[in-house]
Amino acid sequence: MPISNHNHYYDQQFSTLQLAGQVIKNTEFEECTFIECDLSQAHFKTCRFIQCNFKNCNLSSIKWGYSSLENVSFSHCKLNSVQWGDADWGALSINATVSFNSCELSNSSFFELTLKSLKLIHCFAKNVDFRHADLKQSKFTGTDFRDSEFFQTNLTKCDFVGATEFNIDLNNNVLAGAKFERFEALNLLTSLNIELCD
Repeated sequence: MPISNHNHYYDQQFSTLQLAGQVIKNTEFEECTFIECDLSQAHFKTCRFIQCNFKNCNLSSIKWGYSSLENVSFSHCKLNSVQWGDADWGALSINATVSFNSCELSNSSFFELTLKSLKLIHCFAKNVDFRHADLKQSKFTGTDFRDSEFFQTNLTKCDFVGATEFNIDLNNNVLAGAKFERFEALNLLTSLNIELCD
């Protein structure tokens, strides 16, 4: 099914849709499912996604163009090089309205966003910018955070169990009540410039 501008789609399934590099304007998707679609470098301008699911899609370098995402889930998707600050979070950002499961999010940015209860489960998040973000009570289990940046980030009560390769400075982030596996928690001590001995 092709997608046209200024339209409303309800309970539709889009399979193997090819929208790479295309511009979609003022279109609303409600309870829609996208399966194995190529949306890389697409530009969604002031669109609205409500309770939509993306499965095995390529959304790398997608531009959200002030589109809103309300209870949207991504599973086994490529979401590399995405500026999440370009979406319209509005009052919905009190609690995160997006979740990621087994996705690639490398080279993306959540800079200064308030996305409490965000879910990044078993994701690959290399070189992602989480600086100055409020991610309180988020779930990051099983996610690889190699080379990602955390600075003045609110990680209160976040779940990092099974997460790896994170570099979080204890002096410059809020970690009250956060959960870590014992062995991986040793990574937190590198910021203290201390020597560990057996």
